Amino acid sequence: MKPIRDTSPRQEGMSLTPPMILNVLATQLGLIPMMQGPIRFAVGPPYGRTSNAWRLWTTKHGDVYVACRDNFKEAKVSLHAKGRWRMGFTTEAVAKNRALVPADQNRAWEVWDEPPASLPSTVIAFRLLFPTSELAVRPEQRVSNKWANVVYFEAAPPGKLMTLTLFVTAGDVVLTHESEPSFCLAALAINNNRRVQLVAHYDPVGNLPYLIKRRVAAARRQFECAGVRVPYEAYAYFFGHQNDASRVLFGASLNRATTT
Repeated sequence: MKPIRDTSPRQEGMSLTPPMILNVLATQLGLIPMMQGPIRFAVGPPYGRTSNAWRLWTTKHGDVYVACRDNFKEAKVSLHAKGRWRMGFTTEAVAKNRALVPADQNRAWEVWDEPPASLPSTVIAFRLLFPTSELAVRPEQRVSNKWANVVYFEAAPPGKLMTLTLFVTAGDVVLTHESEPSFCLAALAINNNRRVQLVAHYDPVGNLPYLIKRRVAAARRQFECAGVRVPYEAYAYFFGHQNDASRVLFGASLNRATTT
């Protein structure tokens, strides 16, 4: 896998292709893991289709946040230092659009307690999945300042998907995937001698294509029942659980004619 750091200036109608740096070399040079946030990242080459841009940051109180920077800004992952974690709409998004959440409902999609460590001194906190077939952001759509200082990851090869796993570790635990290529992009100090680590790695595709197909069909039915036409480039994010108690988020086109 190859991270690409895009630090080029962004102007309307202008897109510069940054150099590609092997993750092994970047690690040797001390460029990764990044030790200070915020961390901005996307999957796919800056000269082709990519995922949305994402951001990881922490607070002085030890809270950890993950959010999309461009087309999915209304929601974020919040891993609070006190152990209550949540995924849901932001306060700002609900204030701007009251239709997002009914008045009698919580803006959080789910609230859960920090799970126990499932690896030595390590909690598997959250995963972002990026199947290559669902990378949808074109180069001409990545011209705003929200795409400055983004680290790009090479998309996964056939049969694999790119996974960004967020770990909470006690001390300086070194994390690598047991069988797939991987590298640690960020290791940010939080509290009580703990770190939040963002590790990029490949995973087998498994049953994700079937799950995407099922979730997309359900979403389209909701739109159709509401009398809403699904736009050609409509895109949605889906939230779920994994067997190790971690939560997961993945995106997919709602127009299946554009996916493979």
